[in-house]
Amino acid sequence: MDTGNSDQMSPRARFASNLEHYRKKAKLSQISLSARMRCHTSLISHVERGRRTPTLEFAEAADQAFGLDGHFAKLYRQIAHSPALGWFARWVEEIEPQAVILQSWDPLLVPGLLQTPEYARAIFSTKSPPDRAEERVQARTRRMQIFDGPTPPVFLALIEDSVLHRPIGGAEILLNQLRHLQELSQHPRITVQLVPTTAGCVAGTMSAFALARLRDGSEVVSADSVLSGQVTGDHDAVAQLKVRYDNIRADALPQTVSQQAIEDAIRKWAS
Repeated sequence: MDTGNSDQMSPRARFASNLEHYRKKAKLSQISLSARMRCHTSLISHVERGRRTPTLEFAEAADQAFGLDGHFAKLYRQIAHSPALGWFARWVEEIEPQAVILQSWDPLLVPGLLQTPEYARAIFSTKSPPDRAEERVQARTRRMQIFDGPTPPVFLALIEDSVLHRPIGGAEILLNQLRHLQELSQHPRITVQLVPTTAGCVAGTMSAFALARLRDGSEVVSADSVLSGQVTGDHDAVAQLKVRYDNIRADALPQTVSQQAIEDAIRKWAS
């Protein structure tokens, strides 16, 4: 099996791809495989399409059906490694690694992709047990690896300028975060633009959200809220948030002006 692209997939996407590969290699239909695994045919279809997360029982049944020594069970454990991500797991594991363009809007915080571990820890420690918070911090830190590959995405980050003056975790943590943000804003694939609070940006008052354009041309969005969030490729949802993003960006400061504002905030917190 070609592992060139497989290595760049999330565990969940790799599970789906491998299941289809081994099924076709064995010349089995989804109906035949479901009979071997003693499950419903629709479950095979949903897992292969990435619509359902496999269970350990499903993984072990797949290993038995194909005569494999724990291959799918191992993939299942990798999928289950970050349960703390909840609904956002699909975005982290499947969307970001396959994106060619990422766009985000954050009215309250530095975007997750650009956060330092200490800044992220200060956020998660307020709403998660210590072990779960640390798991989420590590998962968030690993997300930056998408910029280390041969074809990193373009990332356009819009941030309300009040974020530069909100001491999440304390002044020292914010200062280090701003220095990190300043450094990343110099990255050739990352653009950071600030949106002045004084602009009264109505389009951005709803919530943080992100958009992704994938290698196959499809588009996906994630939207967060206080109680829940969602990742969807629904055409209407994507279209609505694209319009909202363009409206927000219309109020954004130019990149060079934004970088100067970050430097000014660093001097403020350093003093």
